[in-house]
Formats: sequence, C-alpha cells, structure tokens
Amino acid sequence: MTREQFLNELKAALAGLKEEELEGVLAYYAEMIDDRMEAGMTEEAAIKAMEPVSVIAGRVLEEAGVAETREKPRDKGNWQEIRRPAEASKEVRIQAEGKRVRVIAQEDCNEIVLRYCIGSADIFRLHEDESALVLEHKLRPVSSFANEKSPEGFSLDTILNSMGKLLSSLGGRIVSGVSYEAPENEIEVTLPKTYCGELNVSTSNARISLEGLTATQPIKLTTSNARITADDVNCAGQVVCTTSNSRIALGDVNAHALRLITSNGRVELDDVLARDGVEAVNSNGGIKLTDCEIGGALHAATSNGAIELDDSSCGDITLKTSNGVIGGILKGKREEYTVSSSTSNANNLLGNFSGGEKQLRAVTSNAPITLKFAE
Repeated sequence: MTREQFLNELKAALAGLKEEELEGVLAYYAEMIDDRMEAGMTEEAAIKAMEPVSVIAGRVLEEAGVAETREKPRDKGNWQEIRRPAEASKEVRIQAEGKRVRVIAQEDCNEIVLRYCIGSADIFRLHEDESALVLEHKLRPVSSFANEKSPEGFSLDTILNSMGKLLSSLGGRIVSGVSYEAPENEIEVTLPKTYCGELNVSTSNARISLEGLTATQPIKLTTSNARITADDVNCAGQVVCTTSNSRIALGDVNAHALRLITSNGRVELDDVLARDGVEAVNSNGGIKLTDCEIGGALHAATSNGAIELDDSSCGDITLKTSNGVIGGILKGKREEYTVSSSTSNANNLLGNFSGGEKQLRAVTSNAPITLKFAE
C-alpha cells in the first residue's frame, strides 16, 4: 500500500467527521509517515508500521463523538486518558523522557485531556494542586530489568529477555534496520481553543508540536535532538522554544515575544507577528524569517549558517553569523535606517550609512551580505 492509498482509506473510514477535523487527522498521519520516510524507511515499510486504518478510524470517531455506540478499538498497551476542567488549572506541565508530545486545541472544549500509553518501562506520575496539572514520565533504569531474575540467578535468556523489555518499552520498533517512534511513544494534550493558563512542555529526543491554540499566558517548549513546530498559535505572553540538533519551525504565530534556541538545525519563521521582539540563537544552522512583523528588537545570531529576511520588517535589527550569507528583502526604504554592516573575504552590498531612526546591524565573515530594501 502506498502513502496515498493509506490516506485515502483513512479518509473514507472517517466519514461523518467534520471537515476541519478530518483535515487535521489526515495531516497528522501524513506527517507521521513522512517522518518515518525521512528517517530512512521505505514508503512500504512506513505504511506497514502504521496501525490498521480501522483501529485509527475507530479511535478518532469515538473521541469525536461520532461513533459512540461503536466498540472501542483495543490498542496495544495500557492507554490512559485523564480529563480535568480547564478552569481548575492555571498551568499544564508535561515532563517526559523520550516521549513525543503533541498539543492540540479543540473548539467547544472546556477540559484538559491527557492521553498516553504506559509500557513496561514507563513510570507516570500525575500531580494536581490548586494551580497546576503536572504529568511526569520517566523510563525505568536498565538495572531494574536486570533485577527481574529467576531464583537460579542470571542466565543468558534472562539477560536477553530483560533487554528485550527495555527496547520494547522505549516505544520503538525496528523495521528494515531503522528505528522510529511508535504511536505508543506519544503523549497527546488537548486544550480548549482558548486556554488561560501557562503551558510548559519538556521532553528529550522526541518532537514537540503545537497547533491551533490561543493562550493568555506564556508557552515554553523544550526538547533535544528533535524538532519543535508551532502552527496557528496566538499567545499574549512569551513563547520560548529550545532544542538541539534539530529545527524550530513556527508558522502563523502571533505572540508578545519569541525566544528560539537550537543548534545544528534551522530556525524558520513564516507569517509571524511578535509585538515585543524576537531572539533567535543558533549554531551550525540557518535562520530565516518570511513575511514577519517584529516590534521591539530582532536579534538573530548563528554560525556557519545563513540569515535571511524575506518580506519582513523590524525597527531594531541585529544580524550576526559567520561563514554564512546575510540576505533577503526588508520592507521599507533604505533612508529609514541607520546601517552598520561588515564582512570579510566577500562582497558587502548593504554598506554603511546613517540618518534613519531605525537601526540595522549586520556582521558575517567569509560570505557576502546581499540584504536589500523593498523600496
């Protein structure tokens, strides 16, 4: 079965779902397939690794209330679902090891819903008080598996069995020699479309995605060795995204301020409005802003990567890199800016001039500066 066939079958099985919900589900599973193919799996292997269409559709329809009378699909693993009134929590905090976290917003919802699967090596703890709902996840140490020995003591079979439990508990499978995240390796957080508390998500070696949320308090997303994505997000506070060895991608985001930190990956902002400034810090990777409006100051710093501003604007701009081009097109006129720019061993088309109230500083080395003005 091909990717297209799988998605078409899933679409047909989800008859009765609202159009916007259907598009979201199809996009989610299309992304899951694409991620596995990016990791090196063949298209056929990626499809075979998915849950059956009937199982996915049954779960989605039941959660949407479309198939309340349908027997609940039996997923592998011990799936848990926690529901709490949204107004009772001023903060949602997820702290996980090796778990992908997906945060979605839902219209006409007044609950916080946490959904996750408990494997043989997963340890979950749920904390609740008057202000916060905290879900903690840890992986059992290897030694705990080794302690599960028979009265006769250790044997080769015992050791292999313990290691097998460990590998299974990590939520990964091996297909065609490539490891990837299984569906059980995900924590899903559903929030009301407008959430009035703080959101703090932290994990490691796993992706974080956020979509469709309007938040009145700050948002903090932290991981490592995996990407962070946010789409269709409005935040009255600051949004902080921190990762390493992967990219940060924000699209259609409106926030008070943004702080973005990564390494060995790209920082990509598309259609972003930040009223009080953006700080983007990277190394060994590029930074790109497309159609962005930045109030306050824009500070973009990286090394061994390009910085590009495409159809974007800001009144106070600092761009620093090395071994990377600084280019793109700034909105407005040259005369509006006081410019200080320099490079080495390459051309500088921006130059230096004064007179404008806006500030622009651009510094690189071993690469040209080609930044231009729209007017």
